Amino acid sequence: MPYKLFQRSGTSNWWVRFSIKGEGQVRKSLETSDAALAQRKAHEVWFEANYRTRNGLKSGATSFTKAAEAFIAVVEREVERGDRPAYHKRDIPPVIRRYFIPFFAKKDVDAVTERDIASYIEWRRDYWVSGPGKDITEIRYEREGRSIRRPLAQKRVPTVSRQRGELVILRQIFRYSVGQGFLNNGQVPEIAVPRAKVPNNRPSFAPEEFSRLEAASLARLSDPAIHEHLRWDRTILHAQIMIAAFSGMRPTEMKNLNWGDVLDYRAGRTKPLKDRDIKLRVHGKAKSRTFVPQRAALSWFDVLWDFWVANQGSAPPNDAPVFSTRDGKRLGSSNNALTELFKHCGLLTDYRGIRRTLYSFRHFYISQQLAHNVEVFHLAVNTGTSSGMIDKFYGQVTSDRMKEHLRPEWGES
Repeated sequence: MPYKLFQRSGTSNWWVRFSIKGEGQVRKSLETSDAALAQRKAHEVWFEANYRTRNGLKSGATSFTKAAEAFIAVVEREVERGDRPAYHKRDIPPVIRRYFIPFFAKKDVDAVTERDIASYIEWRRDYWVSGPGKDITEIRYEREGRSIRRPLAQKRVPTVSRQRGELVILRQIFRYSVGQGFLNNGQVPEIAVPRAKVPNNRPSFAPEEFSRLEAASLARLSDPAIHEHLRWDRTILHAQIMIAAFSGMRPTEMKNLNWGDVLDYRAGRTKPLKDRDIKLRVHGKAKSRTFVPQRAALSWFDVLWDFWVANQGSAPPNDAPVFSTRDGKRLGSSNNALTELFKHCGLLTDYRGIRRTLYSFRHFYISQQLAHNVEVFHLAVNTGTSSGMIDKFYGQVTSDRMKEHLRPEWGES
């Protein structure tokens, strides 16, 4: 026979042993002490192993957990080599270990079906509301060698965007498993990614709303009764608003911006504003581009430069963040301060009740450019998006905003 049965000392159960070309010897417990049953099971194990190897797979099935952990190890190596963005090492493993592994732990990776995927999606939607996460009060994670605890403020169903992002990672695990011979292409389950219902246009500001916000922000940072630290905090927030509104940068691009990316700024610092010009080289999660901001943003770079000099005692080096804290670190989230300002101005939501964020200033920039007849192709290149996306999300600039262009002088024809 091509396989041998044996019993290990200390147990009455039978085992099977055989060799697979390219993998060496395979040993597997048959989980029975009955010799006749063990003989039948041994043949099944041997036959299945050979069938799998003839079809380009590993001789034995691989658990989902083992495949997922192997994928995590690959992600970490690719980040270290620079083949993946650094945030993948931070963000991908927690998703896999919190959601995927607990749900699919009892399955082999080649046994996961479309029904299992559908069940997972429902389980994930309820995870924090009525599922395993309902009693969790804080998230623990490692960052830069430190153990951090973050309290959970509000538990809710994940957004469609988050679900889509997580399911992309699940797809990657299955594609990796195909490449490792854990399963073949025909065994990869279909993963139906939910689609978001996107409003026709995104929350922005009417020009009069932006003017009201700008005036209120300046009044708050000029208040003689506030502490100087609070004055600087409000000044930095105002600089963020003005640069975002007159450049169209995404929040991630602003966060990643270094002084070396503000091209031609140092050379022009001594010139009058009207004679100065800069270009911005920005980096998002995966893309980068160089573009031209409006001149109205220029003076606020001066404010941020002066903030660095006042706190660090020298001009910022090229690798210093443009938006920084007093100790020179990259500025974190300004969501709370911005929400407070929006509430102060009565501008927390737009007319449809959709909440505004720092991203809304990008929408304001694009809408303003469209209202002033900037060519869509040029605008798309400058903002790092496509003409189709601008047409879909920003093309509905209201008739009132374009009324001067819609009321040309009509002569007799």
